Amino acid sequence: MRVRIDEIPESGRTLRFHWDEDRLRQFVPTGDPFNLKLLRPVNVVLNLDRRPDLVRITGTIEGALKVSCHRCLGRFQLPLDEPVDIYLVAGERAPKAEEKELAPDELTYEFFDGEVIEVDQLVAEQIFLALPVKVLCREDCRGICPGCGANLNEETCRCKAGGTQSPFAKLKLIKTGLGESTE
Repeated sequence: MRVRIDEIPESGRTLRFHWDEDRLRQFVPTGDPFNLKLLRPVNVVLNLDRRPDLVRITGTIEGALKVSCHRCLGRFQLPLDEPVDIYLVAGERAPKAEEKELAPDELTYEFFDGEVIEVDQLVAEQIFLALPVKVLCREDCRGICPGCGANLNEETCRCKAGGTQSPFAKLKLIKTGLGESTE
């Protein structure tokens, strides 16, 4: 969805729309590490307020995603209820290419070129920014046993007493074998 800046009245403009699975898939990166799936359409309400030097976008993005836990690979529901507060500033006001440390309030500013706002791109960014870096089904997720593959949240480890042998055990045999032959 694209909105032209000159089509936003002084009183502002409200956009209400839904995102389905197909729309989300357009923005999901290849090799999706979250294994995202929508449980229900994402409801988006955005208020666009045009000012002389910028456009402020406020609103909410609400829905429910099904994702995979990064430790146990179990699938679970992740609620999505994100407030949106973005300031869009024309590209000519963007800082120069030199590096600059941003103040916390400057992190809500985005720069765009031209007279058109790519609303879908902004919504996708907000959804992906809402996802945690490490998605866990629960805070104390125990993960998967590296030896037998058991989901330790649901069952006990099936490894034999004494655990699995270290992948370096064979190297120890070589070392002891070398030590014996040099004596």
